[in-house]
Amino acid sequence: MHVVTVLSLAIPTVLQVCIVSLLLWRRLQKRFLWFFVYSLYSLLEALIRLAVSHSAGVYFKVYWSTAPIDLALTVLALRESFLSIFWPEARLRWFRWAFWTSIGIAIAYSVWEAWALAPREAGRFVKMYLDFELVLDIVISVFGLLYGGFIRLFGILEHQRETAIILGFTAIACLGNFGWLTRSVFGTRFKLLSGLTLAVAYIVGEAIWISDLLRTERKLPEPKQTLEEMSAVMARYTAILHKYLGREA
Repeated sequence: MHVVTVLSLAIPTVLQVCIVSLLLWRRLQKRFLWFFVYSLYSLLEALIRLAVSHSAGVYFKVYWSTAPIDLALTVLALRESFLSIFWPEARLRWFRWAFWTSIGIAIAYSVWEAWALAPREAGRFVKMYLDFELVLDIVISVFGLLYGGFIRLFGILEHQRETAIILGFTAIACLGNFGWLTRSVFGTRFKLLSGLTLAVAYIVGEAIWISDLLRTERKLPEPKQTLEEMSAVMARYTAILHKYLGREA
């Protein structure tokens, strides 16, 4: 069991080293600052957890001390890529209202369930964190799956790096939800499976990020006409249309 635990920590750690190295090699640490900070923190977090994995008591203390920061950096890294893609929409009042209302509902639900319902197997803080993590994972999963569908449906080619970051977090969230459901339905009967699910989730997410960082970013073809030339063509077509409509009248 200890060997499996060490491997489930060691493999994501090695992959995280690759991600940090590739971000530096591609010089993307400033462009994706929060994702870079998340990657550095995840690497440090994994190394510390690996170092104390021999003691279950110390490991869980370290885990619950570092997990909330990991969750906060996940939100910031996702927000960074989200705004890079949807910045024009994010300036709309209704869009900001809908976004922050959804986040507020998730937080309120987590706090309410943690305090209103008696904790079953964990303390109130741990239960509140798990509830919030579940709601956030569901939000990330739905958002990521919808975004992936739009990419396939509309053939979106831009935002390659941002897309990979979002889809990586989506994979982690979806598999994380599977682990949570396994624990909820079967309890500790499949403890090894539910425990390994999170490690596999991170491995899949990290594999998506590494695969993208190893590829050169796509460059969309430059338009053959300048903006001024396209505006002139549109003006000519508009004048012709006005002339035609005038004759019809």
